[in-house]
Amino acid sequence: MFCKKIIYRDFRNIEAASLEFCPGTNIFIGSNAEGKTSAIEGIYLFARGKSFRSQHDTDMIRFDCDYSSVDMEFNDTRRDHKMRIAYSRDGRRLCKHNGVDIKKLSEFIGHFRAVIFCPNHLSLVKDGPSVRRSFIDTAISQIQPSYVGLLQKYNSILSQRNALIKNAYFQRDVFDSTVEYWSEQLAEQAERISKKRAWYTEMLSSCANELIRDMTGGKEELKISYRSQKTKEEYFAELCSNHEREIKYGSTLYGVHKDDLDIILCSRDARSFASQGQQRSIALALKLSEGEISRKECGSYPVFLLDDVLSELDSKRREYILSGLSDRQTFITSCSEDDFKDLTNALTYTVNQGNFVN
Repeated sequence: MFCKKIIYRDFRNIEAASLEFCPGTNIFIGSNAEGKTSAIEGIYLFARGKSFRSQHDTDMIRFDCDYSSVDMEFNDTRRDHKMRIAYSRDGRRLCKHNGVDIKKLSEFIGHFRAVIFCPNHLSLVKDGPSVRRSFIDTAISQIQPSYVGLLQKYNSILSQRNALIKNAYFQRDVFDSTVEYWSEQLAEQAERISKKRAWYTEMLSSCANELIRDMTGGKEELKISYRSQKTKEEYFAELCSNHEREIKYGSTLYGVHKDDLDIILCSRDARSFASQGQQRSIALALKLSEGEISRKECGSYPVFLLDDVLSELDSKRREYILSGLSDRQTFITSCSEDDFKDLTNALTYTVNQGNFVN
């Protein structure tokens, strides 16, 4: 996977830029708020169909402008592709792949693959379950785009069931007559999602353990497991046996939207007992493993996007990550050129107020 060129128009604080890249390491150097992260964000849009920074499409549009767009040319090792994503102030979004309009997110993602690693990801271990669910769901979606449809259907059913629960005090007869239907529908989707998550987690655990052993000279062992995988019948029984508790709390309390990953380092819970340095090593191993699994499942490495993460790592981990990315395309943002003094054959852009100078 190789991003060849990208064109920004009124995107974030970038008025206009047309950038070409090398298949190895590409570096964006500049102070904060100059446009480095915006450049990375524009690339990542084509992998996930949405930003890793914001939930609102209008945030992609430069101040005082009505539209923004990003165009990319890339090669997936078989052929060249062109993709486009554009936003308007009225909420419309346009997506194209090789000139064809794309309506569904599941049809847009999967063509271009990328792994994003930013400072927020250093908290993958110690933050709450939603962060880890988002990580694994995003990773699965890129290698199996149909998984997006499973998540969308699950969330739609979940919204319907939650609305039913919230109105139960006022329409108990409606609740009693329809809750079993929505519970069955939710349980069916939950089983399908949990199988995918468990499948991915097994690969993640094996790969991340190899990386942790490599980082520590074989001194540490890592195990990751997906908590609470159940069958449709088990999910359905759980949903049907706790109606009064759910009505009390006003929402669905059981299902894959509550699940988590167990991360065990040297037989102890990493969230509770691992040091900050160990937690950061695990986060690094998880993101690198995401790329390794993508290569295994799709036949080539994804593009790696490292957004201002080197400054958050100590010299040992910084050296480890740079030495391990030589055989894939990488984009790195940083405020300091000193991070790359020993790096050769890299393409560097200096970024200043949304302008890029090679």
